Amino acid sequence: MSGYIILMVCIEEVQKLKFSMDSPVFNIADQITDLLVAGFLWLVFSAPVITIGPASAALYYTVVKVVRRKRETVTKSFLYAFRLNLWQGIGLTILYLAYGIVLVLFMNFVRFGESGLNPYIVVLAGIMIVAPFLFTLPYIFPVLSRFQFKISGLLQYALHMSIRHFITTGVLLVMLLGICFFIYLFPFFLGILPGIYAYGASFLIERVLKGYLSAEREKYGDENGLPWYLE
Repeated sequence: MSGYIILMVCIEEVQKLKFSMDSPVFNIADQITDLLVAGFLWLVFSAPVITIGPASAALYYTVVKVVRRKRETVTKSFLYAFRLNLWQGIGLTILYLAYGIVLVLFMNFVRFGESGLNPYIVVLAGIMIVAPFLFTLPYIFPVLSRFQFKISGLLQYALHMSIRHFITTGVLLVMLLGICFFIYLFPFFLGILPGIYAYGASFLIERVLKGYLSAEREKYGDENGLPWYLE
């Protein structure tokens, strides 16, 4: 445990050593370092499996706030978001894991079962089971990182976004599935690619999220006084 604390302190100190030179090269190197650290933290905090949800929300929060908006440090932001979304994130993780088990059982039933059902009915049932799980997956943890709702409200927001922004959802799913497939082929990149995905996906997801924050944005008359997530 003491070694873990020392590691976290070392990472925090490294994050304080930001490059002060106003050079694109140093800025890019700084962003890459932040992404690597954020990905490493995601991997460490996802190790218990049931904490994948809060770790994913913390990863997205950190990538947007630190890497893109240059606020605070990676470790401080990640730990803050992880603690804030811990229990709801665990609940969502368990829910999605249970959903995944249902999908596996359904696939095995279709593959090995002899139900005698109409194949069109089976395909339709499969689509109805898979769609809510697959479509909400790119949004659910970014939504968790930004909004404070009950789990049911978070799921409704994620589902609404996925349907309303269908093309964006398709692009995000292709990116996510591509990253998952690459990690399957090369597990070594498990601590690197999630941060890269979160960074790339944030350019699409932030445009979607801002549409749901317009009312809050109107509360601030001065553009310079906006919170980081409204900039």
